[in-house]
Amino acid sequence: MTTLTFYGGVGEIGGNKILLTDSKTRVFLDFGMNFEKEKRYYEPPYLQPRNEDHLLGLGILPPLKGLYKNDETEPSIDAVLLSHPHLDHYGYLKYLKDDIPIICGEATKTIIIAKELSGLSASGYQIANLTKSRGLEILKEFVTFRTNRPPSSPIVFNPVHVDHSVPGAYGLILETSRGNVVYTGDFRLHGPYYQMTEEFIAAAKESEPSALIIEGTNIVNAKISSEAEVKTKIIPVIEHTKGLAMAGFSINDIDRLRSFYEAAHATGRKLAISMKQAFLLHKLESDPHLSIFPLDDSNISIFVKEKKKLYLWEQEITNHYDNIIDASDVEKMQNELILTTSFYDMNELIAIKPISGSTYILSQSEPFNEEMEIDFEKMLNWLERFGVPQYHIHVSGHALPYQLKWAIEEINPEKVFLVHTEKPELYKRFLSDLDMAIVSPEEGKEYEV
Repeated sequence: MTTLTFYGGVGEIGGNKILLTDSKTRVFLDFGMNFEKEKRYYEPPYLQPRNEDHLLGLGILPPLKGLYKNDETEPSIDAVLLSHPHLDHYGYLKYLKDDIPIICGEATKTIIIAKELSGLSASGYQIANLTKSRGLEILKEFVTFRTNRPPSSPIVFNPVHVDHSVPGAYGLILETSRGNVVYTGDFRLHGPYYQMTEEFIAAAKESEPSALIIEGTNIVNAKISSEAEVKTKIIPVIEHTKGLAMAGFSINDIDRLRSFYEAAHATGRKLAISMKQAFLLHKLESDPHLSIFPLDDSNISIFVKEKKKLYLWEQEITNHYDNIIDASDVEKMQNELILTTSFYDMNELIAIKPISGSTYILSQSEPFNEEMEIDFEKMLNWLERFGVPQYHIHVSGHALPYQLKWAIEEINPEKVFLVHTEKPELYKRFLSDLDMAIVSPEEGKEYEV
């Protein structure tokens, strides 16, 4: 018997944790962080879970034996298969036993490690660590793949790349005793690499699946746009900016970074990226599929925040590159730069002193994005304090409603499971004219494929 049990991504955007059981094989499809559920109880950094017991007690983590670090029983699953490196799809890996294999794309592993090293994590719950004495320590067992090059795995599957707002995103076609199960992860058909998603849909269709697990983020409030349109819109804003041009977007969004890099060229400015962006690009530079620009490009600067001590990962950047600037440099060359700044960089504005005519382009979802990288209202307060208007120019990393329906019709499964949506019943009714079983799953309930 082949079954699916949904422990996250049900009636919510993100938090995907889907247990696929096929005979004696048990694998999770993603093991993501539940932002909305955590927000009900926690307010980082003042109050946050210290270990898995807190999240288990609140019903946020799956209540299964043999999964977590503090559980002394043998591992109860064979692996976790990751679709892509967004926290709402991998963020709870840190609580799992270290000897449970994490199977993911090569770029996904690189991005997760880079984000882990440049972020903060509770002691003892890291995925990776960097110390002076021991160097880089990767604390999980990673097994990687590329498109149509599946690894040795407890379950046979074919990974096929899709276009999303982060590199290394895949859809998965899994072979089971009941037939093929297709998992889309997150995808879009209006991005710069929409052909990759089309290739995945074609491969999924050819597999004649018995079940399809598909996201539905944009089933409401979908905005029609494209990455090319984003670049077209940001250029005139920057051209009419007499002071400092600032841009806020997800560190993972390499397509958006490329758009601002090209906009900087078009407007005769330099692009000043954050240390975290630089560290991620530094780690990805060996991958020819993901190269954008060399970090020592003459039109690139790396902005370091004012602080007493640099972390080891930051020192790695300052030791490798000479094009480092700080707030005093930015203050002197405001009309020559596009500075990437998140909400957490706003303290730097006090030293930068943005001149009249400066602008801020928010180029990610608002009022918050799926990784909760900004507090929108507080950011607006900072911008108001310095007289900086804010523009919102963005394109979603998720498929539009008519694209979702087209993908389902093309793949033509026997059964469809709707996840990663806040409106599952609306989604279900939207698909009601299709000749297939449409399931809006309940959390913790087991479904036969």
